[in-house]
Amino acid sequence: MNYMDSTMLIIGNVPQYFFDNLVVEQIQDITRTVHSPRKEPGPLIQKDRPWERIPYLTVNGWNLLRDSATGEFKCWYDDFPVDTQEVVRQKALYCVSSWTSYARSSDGLNWEKPELDHLEVEGRRTNIVIGGKPPFTKLDSTTVFEDTLDPDPERRFKMLLTRYLYAKDRSEEELATTLNLKPGFDNSHDEIRIEMHYSADGIKWTPSKELPRYGQHGNGLGDAYTFFVDADSGIYRFLTRAAGMLSVHYDERRPRTNSFFPPTFPHDVARMNKRRVFQSESVDLIHWSRPQCILTPDAQEDNLDDSYYGMVQFKRGEVYVGLVNVLHEVSNTIDVRLVYSRDGWRWYQLNQRQPWLTTSAGSWDDCMVNISSPPIPMGDESFVFYGGASCHHDWWMMGLYEGLDVPEAHNVEAARYGLGLAKMRLDGFVSVDAGAVREGVLVTKDLRTEGRQLVLNATCGNGGYVQVEATDSEERVLEGCSRAACNTFSGDSTKATITWKGRADIPHGGSLRLRFFMRDASLYSFALV
Repeated sequence: MNYMDSTMLIIGNVPQYFFDNLVVEQIQDITRTVHSPRKEPGPLIQKDRPWERIPYLTVNGWNLLRDSATGEFKCWYDDFPVDTQEVVRQKALYCVSSWTSYARSSDGLNWEKPELDHLEVEGRRTNIVIGGKPPFTKLDSTTVFEDTLDPDPERRFKMLLTRYLYAKDRSEEELATTLNLKPGFDNSHDEIRIEMHYSADGIKWTPSKELPRYGQHGNGLGDAYTFFVDADSGIYRFLTRAAGMLSVHYDERRPRTNSFFPPTFPHDVARMNKRRVFQSESVDLIHWSRPQCILTPDAQEDNLDDSYYGMVQFKRGEVYVGLVNVLHEVSNTIDVRLVYSRDGWRWYQLNQRQPWLTTSAGSWDDCMVNISSPPIPMGDESFVFYGGASCHHDWWMMGLYEGLDVPEAHNVEAARYGLGLAKMRLDGFVSVDAGAVREGVLVTKDLRTEGRQLVLNATCGNGGYVQVEATDSEERVLEGCSRAACNTFSGDSTKATITWKGRADIPHGGSLRLRFFMRDASLYSFALV
């Protein structure tokens, strides 16, 4: 692959993973395994308050993080009440109002919806934190992240959203006060715009004075927003859909139904109109580069009806990891794939494009699963929070208008979403494995590092083992670091230090190769520290 370069073998003390073969020189009887998380009973969050309509725990309809200062888990989720009768009349998706609600947890398992002061419904305080009243009547695509690059504690949390401004429920005075705009702006028509808000606690939000701009797209985009704060580079990355993503030329002489999904054109790049992932970068959250497409369904490798609904990215070592929500249009379902990148721009599929997280038949998430926030490390595990639904993607929204013969089209109450939890080994996305019959051998490339202790994330079966031999760049075994001297690892640990006759220090001159000998064992990562 063309992203590889010799300088990337300067690994320092950064953990090395096996998403690709960057550090691998030679293997024998070694295979690669992609690991999926195991689901816990759920859902953890669902509709259970009288003011809730449709808690929209779908792609970008929710965000969840663990507060770096307090350790508290925080979740924001949209309430998205589609009026199916108006969809028929308007011949378009219609939602008269929406808001964003908030839930919190001390352990990620038991959640509460606090009664807050932003909005009362029928005289009762609610867990709504933004929207639901003028001038914030209708919001969309709300996404929240903790801004580790901003030193101001009053701006620690950021929220990006699409806001619909209606002339009927706004005044010049209200907007001038709320958004610090100059008097005299046009108040004669409805407006849609993207705004950034900030908060010290994730509950009380203040709009920024400037509207973000995205290159030639200006303040207009699609939806499905997610953020990644790259602390290494000091750059904000924003994943979204580009404006006009679905707007291509159609030949009106050809047949076309009134489906929610438009016709698509395999292999015609000029008319690529499938849902796909775009990325933009900024250093100040105001001035953004023009969104560029980073992930597109492949006409041959993907199914004909697959589209990429949105993606969240995060970093493990020097690898960018992505979780892509894949919409299967015909079955009207969503599942999640695992992808990776070495630079955050060129992305590669894993596991032959098979789902990494999938639905569970007969359960509360038997039609859709989605991920909008990165996994959260918890000891030797990662908590993978996911949205799920027992309804289909759009049948309940558009079914009445399209005349679909499905129960969801006639009963909006069938649209049931929830938040679930799956768990996995810490950084256990991918492993290299040896079987129980033949011993496997993996030899690394020449690695440059000052680290002198080898730490593994590995597990062994009954009778399984991992042994390591260290050599210099000329394949000469380093003094005291032969396989025969290695203290065999035969356990299960995310941080196992390898020793040779009880000694952990590896005497090298700034570079070395590692030889792993394995049987009935899985190696997830290694680091020289």
